[in-house]
Amino acid sequence: MADNFATNAGSGGSTFASDDISSVQHPRVKAGGGRDGVYADVATGFRLISAASTNATSLKASAGTLYSITAINLNAAVRYLKLYNKASAPTVGTDTPVATVPIPASATGAGFTVAFPLGFDFATGIAYALTTGAADADTGAVAANEIFLVGTYI
Repeated sequence: MADNFATNAGSGGSTFASDDISSVQHPRVKAGGGRDGVYADVATGFRLISAASTNATSLKASAGTLYSITAINLNAAVRYLKLYNKASAPTVGTDTPVATVPIPASATGAGFTVAFPLGFDFATGIAYALTTGAADADTGAVAANEIFLVGTYI
């Protein structure tokens, strides 16, 4: 049974979803997200298993929002995830990342998961790369199958 209610019903108002519980209307809210002017019910997922390179990748070639990322490192040395506000794959060592995040080291697997509840906004596009050094100019390639990324974006 529909429990919806209309505002200003006689004036062509809007209908809102609700749930009638003990004669009280409780709003039904559908979760979603996105940057200004964009709304999506669900985020798009992505994943990467590293190749023997910097894995320079354009995740989204237009403005977007990053909502979560998990990074696992199977190397005994720290590796670095670099995020770029760019609509194409970054030129690693030349383009400046907006964030550089160390991925902890462990030959048996170490890493992190971070969620951005309000989103990490990229006005131009979402791009990333993986390197062996933290400096913006570093171009050290990671090894194949040593870094695993999983995340969500809109």
